[in-house]
Amino acid sequence: MSGPYEQPFPAAQSFPAGQSFPAAQPYPQPYPQPAALPSSNAGWAVVAVIFFWPLAIPAFNHALKVHPLWMMGDVQGAEYSSNRAGFFGKLSLIIFGAFIVLYLAFIGLVVSTM
Repeated sequence: MSGPYEQPFPAAQSFPAGQSFPAAQPYPQPYPQPAALPSSNAGWAVVAVIFFWPLAIPAFNHALKVHPLWMMGDVQGAEYSSNRAGFFGKLSLIIFGAFIVLYLAFIGLVVSTM
């Protein structure tokens, strides 16, 4: 060693008699397997536009964030946005169905009182 900060090369170290070099370790995989791209649920966002448009805004917002989040490596964020887009589409369909039921009940009430 010529300098105070230099470490000896492992081959230069002296091993006790009968002991050899440590066993080589296998290299880890350089990149983990990528997760599959989740569905953007853009179809549910279109359903939100048709049946209850105020929920289409957050539905499309989340549907359009799925691919960029996945490309940045945020797999959990992409799955969350995908699930939220589907949730808002399904919620708009449920609200539309509730409005139809209330409308039919109102028509039935008006007709029965005549």
